[in-house]
Amino acid sequence: MSHYDDHRIAQYTDKGWWGQTTLGDRFQHNAATHPDRVALIDPSDREDWTTGSPSRLNYRDLNNAVEIWVGRFKSAGLSAGDIIVIQLPNIHELVVLLLASFRSGVIASPVLIQFDENELTQILDQLKPKWVITISRFKQRELGRDLATLAGHRNIPCWVIDQLPNDIETDRGALEKVSANATATICWTSGTEGSPKGVIRTHNQWLATGRIMAEGAQLKNGDKLLNTRPLVNMAAIGGSLCSWLACAGTLVLHHPLNMKLALKQIRDEGINITFMPPAFIVGLLKDSSLRYEADLSSLRILGSGSAAIPDWAVLEFERTFNVSLINFFGSNEGIALVSAPREISDPVLRARLFPRFGAPGYVWPSIPTSQELETRLVDIETGAEINKSGMPGELRMRGSTIFSQYFDNESATAAAFDEAGYYCSGDLFEIAGEGEMAAYYRFVGRCKEVIIRGGFNIAPAEIDELLSDHPAISEVAAFGYADDRLGERVGVAVVLKPDVTVTLADVTAFLKEKKIAIFKLPEHLMILDALPRNGLLKVLRRELTVLYERTL
Repeated sequence: MSHYDDHRIAQYTDKGWWGQTTLGDRFQHNAATHPDRVALIDPSDREDWTTGSPSRLNYRDLNNAVEIWVGRFKSAGLSAGDIIVIQLPNIHELVVLLLASFRSGVIASPVLIQFDENELTQILDQLKPKWVITISRFKQRELGRDLATLAGHRNIPCWVIDQLPNDIETDRGALEKVSANATATICWTSGTEGSPKGVIRTHNQWLATGRIMAEGAQLKNGDKLLNTRPLVNMAAIGGSLCSWLACAGTLVLHHPLNMKLALKQIRDEGINITFMPPAFIVGLLKDSSLRYEADLSSLRILGSGSAAIPDWAVLEFERTFNVSLINFFGSNEGIALVSAPREISDPVLRARLFPRFGAPGYVWPSIPTSQELETRLVDIETGAEINKSGMPGELRMRGSTIFSQYFDNESATAAAFDEAGYYCSGDLFEIAGEGEMAAYYRFVGRCKEVIIRGGFNIAPAEIDELLSDHPAISEVAAFGYADDRLGERVGVAVVLKPDVTVTLADVTAFLKEKKIAIFKLPEHLMILDALPRNGLLKVLRRELTVLYERTL
């Protein structure tokens, strides 16, 4: 299944940006070249929150595990272009399943472990997958039971990996050749309208993302990477999995985020590269005991993103641990900005600014893949291109990393691109200044109303819809408010019906009954006489954020 037009494929192939190598090919090359190198390591605390013992696999063993699952796919009647949904935590089986899908041409749609009936129902109904795959337990949730029930209502078979018989049939026959322009994954993102959108990404798009990440982080052959983010979207698949494929390294898994364990893994496994939220950096520096005990001597690069890092934390972290911070800005759709020491030597500026990849007149030799991208800023009111500093505009990008379309959603796809084929990110940036500073973008905010809590996108409209039938609520609007640790948290403003009252506990209990992901639950409630609206009666969510800040 290819979702890029022939002209674009030919154009990018001629330029050398896209080739014939798939993600599966890249892994097989690594396995053949370094069979005895340790490839994949489970979280050491795995048994605390799911089934199965922690495993350490070299490339030979990992390749064998991948081949077994490729055979299982074939025996189950799955073929190239068929879709599977995978809900697993960061355990080695998730990587095995992704690699098996890449090799066989089966399209993998990994979903957050936090997704519950509300989100999973929408995804299953959109995709109509051939199979769903999960594990029996994650913490207190019975994943196997719940997902099997949802799938069974739709006549979709479910594999619960820790309940499969050892002698399950496998077909080791020949595989058909997979195109590098075929769909590799369908990852999920929330827009302002609340309904999840499936982002289609090809092998070539992922490989281009992996190159730009590897170049920005200056990866070396055999590097050891610690992945702490869910392997379901750009942050982990692009930042960690594709980087791991690019350097034939060792991928150490971690889930859920546990600061003490992460520091232990960095020390014991000799981690060279990891990606952490700003909360990790700030929390480590503020905890004197952890800070004293932390051994980051093996670490060269720590990547971060999704929220601003305070200036003091940037300076203190680099001075204390002699580890370079790299700032990333990305999206499932393929936005890929990397701010690294070779591009911006000042660590404080590096945490705030991004090179203007693909802007006329600017070349970044240390990140060759940046030449495969074009970016521009556009005034959101007039549509005019912005070429002066201090004028916020929407970041738009096209090139080798950018996705092709949303799954089965022509209207959303059409709205995502402008007439010149640039992806409209919904993110506001400005040119950082004059002279040398004109080479950089500064993030300003978002055109869209999406809330980003700890790196997870939350559509406020979804929260509105779910609370719309609460018996005490007349009007409702969710909003984001700033948080030092998570970037943003979710608040909700309500107008009550006469002679009733409601508490935050009431609201969250009501939402829990709707089976939504726990990270979407509001953490602040404002009761108002009326919601702020504009002349067209649209709720002004930014005004709600301001109202919240006035209460502090």
